Amino acid sequence: MLFDTDVIVVGAGPAGSLAAYILATQGIQVTLLEKTRFPRYKVCGGGLTHKILKEIPFDLTPVIESTIHSFRFSHQFEHVFTRNSTEPLIYCTMRGDLDAFLLQKAADAGATISMGEKVTSFLQDESGVTVSTQEKTFRSRMLIGAEGASGIVSRTTGLQDSVEMGLAWEAEVNADPEDLMRFSGTVFLDWGTLPGGYAWVFPKKDHFSIGVGGPARLSKAMMPYYERFMTSIGNTSLQSSILNSPSSILHPPSSNIRFGETRSLKSWPIPVRTRKSAFHKGFVMVTGDSAGLGDPLTGEGIYYAVRSGKLAAETCSEYLSGRIPSLETFSQRINDELMTELLEANRIKHVFNTVPIRIHSFVRDSDRAWKAFGKILRGERWYADVRNGFGKWKIFWRLACFVSGFIERRKETKFLKRQTAEIK
Repeated sequence: MLFDTDVIVVGAGPAGSLAAYILATQGIQVTLLEKTRFPRYKVCGGGLTHKILKEIPFDLTPVIESTIHSFRFSHQFEHVFTRNSTEPLIYCTMRGDLDAFLLQKAADAGATISMGEKVTSFLQDESGVTVSTQEKTFRSRMLIGAEGASGIVSRTTGLQDSVEMGLAWEAEVNADPEDLMRFSGTVFLDWGTLPGGYAWVFPKKDHFSIGVGGPARLSKAMMPYYERFMTSIGNTSLQSSILNSPSSILHPPSSNIRFGETRSLKSWPIPVRTRKSAFHKGFVMVTGDSAGLGDPLTGEGIYYAVRSGKLAAETCSEYLSGRIPSLETFSQRINDELMTELLEANRIKHVFNTVPIRIHSFVRDSDRAWKAFGKILRGERWYADVRNGFGKWKIFWRLACFVSGFIERRKETKFLKRQTAEIK
């Protein structure tokens, strides 16, 4: 049987491009198919954690637009405070720039890139996969699906079981240059207003990325929440207490952002897998959002896309060299590493959404809580470490999370009923 390539990757997001890059650097023939043409705008908060940077085998400085040292928190637009860190907490990028940068790295490494190729179907047999686009047909030994939450690869193979959908709206908003400079190192977060959701402001080079997200079933409440959030940070004075160490970066205790034109306002789904299951079928693997690897607590997906893309590339390499007999290893690795972490994040989400004001106060009043928050952001600690932090009481953690899950769901249902009644 003749093959056009060893591996086909569908989708040029972080998972797909990094998988293609790794395979190409090992001398494996890889073809990446992307339905759009770059440059493209990609709606995304664009927050890059340290653990993302650790997974990328090259420097991302060219696409980093801001370095975050401060978080400004509010609970239901009130109880505002700012926490600062001498070490960078996260970095911000524009997803369109990041995706184009990663794709170019894959091309430079020797991957074959085919843009404007929308996959319409594929067929597996005993030796490989045949992939059809609107105009062409490709034959390969393996297929990596990395095309996002609604991708044809995961849908066709039935690898989207146990996935719940979140939803986010985000806008790119111009602002006064002085405000951009003043808050170039600060992220704004409001939580506790929308059950199971939060709002954010990420500073970029010449604008702010502002959005809200939460459970998809509360979608009708998201735009009103977004508008209230914009009002709270744009037209009123935020009286903020500053909590800092001696070397922290300080901001004025009273400040607001003067907004300009809104460049765009778009939504995107956030797929969250709720249990361990299969991430491969025959010669096909799914990664990133195609696999439902969204963080249920933060909505962040870039790290899990990058990491699953790397694991997919490693599995392909091992299979082609005869070191493993099947792609079962890929599902095992995703479940053991990524799903273990994401399921723990889901438990923390239950607790947080049950008592958000307590968590808010804890981060405000406890240096230990703030340091733990920073270490998780930087990838120095994992979600599982939260459970271990309870010491002898950690045996009750699972029970507390289980009970919190029921309370969280009831809060969302009551909110939805109240919202429906107000519309009527």
